[in-house]
Amino acid sequence: MQQKIIIDTNVYVDIFNSGLYENLHNPFQYVVFLAHPVLHELWMGAKGKKEISYLSTFQNAFVRLKRLIVPTVNTVIFIGKACHKLRTSGKLDPVHPKHYNDIFLAALARQIGATLVTKNVQDFRIIKKVIVFDFIEP
Repeated sequence: MQQKIIIDTNVYVDIFNSGLYENLHNPFQYVVFLAHPVLHELWMGAKGKKEISYLSTFQNAFVRLKRLIVPTVNTVIFIGKACHKLRTSGKLDPVHPKHYNDIFLAALARQIGATLVTKNVQDFRIIKKVIVFDFIEP
């Protein structure tokens, strides 16, 4: 059976810039979803007309396939509670919440029953203490 995955921004950067992680390109093994925070981070890093054109085509494919993931109302509330738990445990700085997008990704993976593919294992181990979800390295 095909596994649902969400690919983190750091993995996409390596795929786009260096052609790494060919194992993630297997359409028989994976159904790939794009989480909106990843799309936003990719847009923030896009430079020049060629990258913008590529990113537009890339995002439109996910939209057309109905695989661009946005949070449900329940997930939005869940993210707030997860952030609160991490803040009260000293793992999230509310003034500089660098892990916010990662918390969002974990919650979106949980929302659709997907595995998150990331190189950022250390931070996701912390998040896994308050959100039940799966993640793997590429």
